[in-house]
Amino acid sequence: MDRKILIVEDEGVVALEMQEFLEGQGYIVPSTVTSADKVMPEVMTHQPHLIIMDINLKSFIDGIDTAERVSLIKKIPIIFVTAYPSEKIKERALRIEESRYLVKPVKKEELLRQVKISLSEKN
Repeated sequence: MDRKILIVEDEGVVALEMQEFLEGQGYIVPSTVTSADKVMPEVMTHQPHLIIMDINLKSFIDGIDTAERVSLIKKIPIIFVTAYPSEKIKERALRIEESRYLVKPVKKEELLRQVKISLSEKN
């Protein structure tokens, strides 16, 4: 089964590295998104099985608020990533159903492990 992953990351190099790594592992990354306002149209178009979501987006809302909006329409597992870890942010992020939390820089092995766990829980 082809698994689609939407990457929401406002740092282009980080998004490209994640995309290339995940595609090399056999996943489909139909799109990378740089801002919160572009997430919903991409979710509706591509119907991803998983979203990797940066928390600190250069948008009017952050990645956690974006994930909450997505969850109102569709239940999609989310892996949050952030370069600015704090317990308060982590607690807020993990309130989202089927979510995980990683701190940047994310090691490829850990990203892959969390992707596999998130996708296996969905089945």
